[in-house]
Amino acid sequence: MPGRRQHGRPAARAGLLARVAAMAVLLSSGSVSMAAPPSGGAKLIRHGTAHDALYDVAFEGERGIAVGAFGNVLVTADGGATWQVQAFPMKHLALMAVAMREGKCIAVGQTGLVYAAADCKTWKAAPSMTKSRLLAVGVNRQGVAYAVGAFGTILKSSDWGQSWAVQTVDWSTITEDGAEPHLYDIHVADDGTVTAVGEFELVMRTGDGQQWKALHKGERSLFGLSVVEGGKKMYATGQSGALLSSADGGVTWQSHKTGTGAILTGVHATAQGEVLASGINAVVLSRDGGASWSPLNSKLVRNAWYQALAASEGAGGKRRVVAVGAGGTILELDL
Repeated sequence: MPGRRQHGRPAARAGLLARVAAMAVLLSSGSVSMAAPPSGGAKLIRHGTAHDALYDVAFEGERGIAVGAFGNVLVTADGGATWQVQAFPMKHLALMAVAMREGKCIAVGQTGLVYAAADCKTWKAAPSMTKSRLLAVGVNRQGVAYAVGAFGTILKSSDWGQSWAVQTVDWSTITEDGAEPHLYDIHVADDGTVTAVGEFELVMRTGDGQQWKALHKGERSLFGLSVVEGGKKMYATGQSGALLSSADGGVTWQSHKTGTGAILTGVHATAQGEVLASGINAVVLSRDGGASWSPLNSKLVRNAWYQALAASEGAGGKRRVVAVGAGGTILELDL
């Protein structure tokens, strides 16, 4: 990536590879035996070819969308029970993340590409604002969206992703040496508050996209972020089985022992205290807000990587939690 500094942090930079390629090959992770008994399971919903990696999934009600390698887009209208391939105007680069809100969708990916669809079907490319890989995107009910990615890249849109502006950050106030950290996930609240996670165990926040404040820092990279409805409870996952939680809207964070040394890239949490985290050869579950953990004991989980998690919600509150990852696989996970 020309023009951007690389700060010689091999362990942290390895985290970027975990988000963009066949993670089970590029990165190694070990599993730690767990004292808690195995809990839950996984059901195979879909499996593609070896090259059909899926990197993100999002739901709004029973409608859902998953994106991945080579412009691969899958959609569902029945809460994730069945999925169909959707035509997409780009087939040579990877889509790394997708957001769905108010029936509208935004997808981002390699070389800074951004696509928006007012109906989650008719995709149009937005003008390119960066060549950096974009790894996450979030949008609120007002159509304010943020996309983040490699080397501290942050973009903001106020029109549902149709146009974007680069956000300049004074990294000297965030990181110790002014390094531009990779940013891996982001949440945009309806009140305009934005929370992002990334390298150096960084959790950072802004209210306007200009002035960012570090809420937490450490050693590991954080890849996934889940904000429970209401915004008070938050969870982040990362390297070496990292899982952090906040009960005060992100002001303070607590680290939990998940019982695994696996790289955890995805996380989904509910208001009832259920937390699922997925990654390389591991999915772990907590039913008490992170106080205790157990593995999902399934060969489907142990033999592959699952990048992201999301849950659909149907009539009567019926939900389905799915994980997406290697080989275009979609799993239904049992809570």
